[in-house]
Amino acid sequence: MEQRCYLWSIWLAWIGMPLLAVVVWLRMGLAAALLVLAVGIIGQMLYIRWFPRLSRALGYGSVADEPAGRLAPARALPSVTLYTASVCPFCPIVKRRLADLQRDLHFELREIDVTFRPDVIRGKGLRSVPVIEMDGRFLAGNATSQQLAAFLTNTGAPT
Repeated sequence: MEQRCYLWSIWLAWIGMPLLAVVVWLRMGLAAALLVLAVGIIGQMLYIRWFPRLSRALGYGSVADEPAGRLAPARALPSVTLYTASVCPFCPIVKRRLADLQRDLHFELREIDVTFRPDVIRGKGLRSVPVIEMDGRFLAGNATSQQLAAFLTNTGAPT
C-alpha cells in the first residue's frame, strides 16, 4: 500500500465526524454528540501519535527511516515546500525528517497545510500528502531521510 494520504480521505474524516455527531445529537442528545466529537478528536490525535507502531498492522508496511548517511556540504539549496494535511499520519514523519536534514543541508523549509486550501490543491495539482516541492520538482508520499536527501541534492529522481 502506498504511504500517502489521499485528500478525499482527509476530507471524509473532516466531514464524517461532525456528521456522525449531528446524527447522534438528533437521536441521543447534545451530551452524546459532544462525547462522539471528543472521542473522535482524541482518537485521531492518538492515531497520528501511534501510527509508526501501527503502520504494519494497518497494511502500510514499515515507516522506519533509512539515514541519509554523510552529506557533502550543500550548495545553497532553494526553498523547500512541504504540503501537509491535518489528519495525515505521514506528514509529521516527513516534516521531522526534513527538519533533521535542514541542519546539514541549510535550506529554508516552508510548510503549507492544504486541508482547506482548494486554491493550492488545484494550483499545484495535489491529490495526496505529504508532498515536497523544490525547484518545480515534486516528491509525494512518505520518504526516508536517504530518499529525501537524494531528492534535495538532485541525486534522486522525483516521483
